[in-house]
Amino acid sequence: MIIGRHFLRASLMVGSAGCIASPRSIATDLRTVRIEATPTDALIDTPVRIRVTGLAPHVRATVTAIIPYEGHAFRASATYLADERGTIDLATAAPQPGSSYQGADAMGLFWSMHRDTAARADSARGGFAPPAPYTVMLTAAVDSGVVARTTLQRRFMAPGVTRREIAQGGVIARLYLPANPRGRLPVVIALTGSEGGFDNLRAPMLASRGFATLAVPYFRAPGLPDELFEIPVETIERAVAWIRNQPELDAERIAIRGASRGGELALLAGSLIPQIRAVIAEVPNDVVGQGIDKQGRSRATSAWTWRGQPLPFLRQAPPREFTEQFQRGGPPYRLLPLATASRRDTAGLRAARIHVERINGPVLLISAEDDQYGPSAEQSEAVVARLRAAGFRHRVEHVRNPGTGHSILIPYLPTPPRIAGQFWATGGTPVTYARADSVSWSATLRFLRDALAHEPRP
Repeated sequence: MIIGRHFLRASLMVGSAGCIASPRSIATDLRTVRIEATPTDALIDTPVRIRVTGLAPHVRATVTAIIPYEGHAFRASATYLADERGTIDLATAAPQPGSSYQGADAMGLFWSMHRDTAARADSARGGFAPPAPYTVMLTAAVDSGVVARTTLQRRFMAPGVTRREIAQGGVIARLYLPANPRGRLPVVIALTGSEGGFDNLRAPMLASRGFATLAVPYFRAPGLPDELFEIPVETIERAVAWIRNQPELDAERIAIRGASRGGELALLAGSLIPQIRAVIAEVPNDVVGQGIDKQGRSRATSAWTWRGQPLPFLRQAPPREFTEQFQRGGPPYRLLPLATASRRDTAGLRAARIHVERINGPVLLISAEDDQYGPSAEQSEAVVARLRAAGFRHRVEHVRNPGTGHSILIPYLPTPPRIAGQFWATGGTPVTYARADSVSWSATLRFLRDALAHEPRP
């Protein structure tokens, strides 16, 4: 996807604690107040239970979550009423109006973090730079002062997961291996979107959940093109060949996973490389698209090649609705009208289609029904229809995320930055992204466990 690294850096920084005075707070013995959060050290997709104890009954207290980053911060805060025992349990307590999120939600403070450009934070506590862990600071405030605090460690890599840099045989990659591996491991090839580079977000998480994962960049990495034009699909084929020569990896159980343009490549590689036995395509295109340059601009050149030849692609046909938005005001701008208008070229659509019926294993599609980059739900349904029409013998699953935009990530990462301050509108709301992150990640792990559990039948 176009926002890429800039989104990942901007979306995960948090700020300073706020508080709302309570006329009954004077009844609280501040020496007894504690903020409890468990587990204190866990993977980012692990829920945390947060409780504030030792308050006076029915007193108001504000809980704030902070992730420092390079001297700045993002923050989320919510004010709650303690119960009759003087306890606030975020799993059951609904925050007061004006809080960062609404409704009882144990992880609401995590996903509702927003950028606070005025806030300053201690950068010595680290920030967001996956796969390195980051710190979340939690404070509880009553009236005008913080009365309890604690910190959590959130990880993209479980203890014992290893990372190895690969640069051999025309393969540039990062191999993540699970802790305490047993036998030959199934492998997931992990792709980024149009930001390019290595997948440092999902690849270590997949390894932490038990899958050997090979993060394969296809552009914008050392030794690779800087722009997404005529990228050889053989990049993936070489990675598959490299896997076959690794004694700890099971080349009979290879899956590929990508989102956005990476989802397009995942479908394409699966259709051309039979050694790939399972495909996950998130917010994908069902046809070969045009390439894009460093600024996210396109020209009439195929994004991909195979055996030295550019693959037929769907040419963009900008409608008036798309071009006029640039004269009406500033960003965010919508790519959806461009994608929708281009798909009206039925002949071009047919010529550029990815032959998904040739995929040699099960397929998981994940789409967003408010995707402003392109109609990913419609495009995913087109893949499903094509597979059914061809009598596809493998399992096909399509997870549709209502009201969600293009930027689905891993559970409990901040969602408000995905719809604020972007050049290209992504769609969705903070609440729908929070739901889609959890649903889609769970579906991904279930699919991989099933698809790679046993050696496939011939």
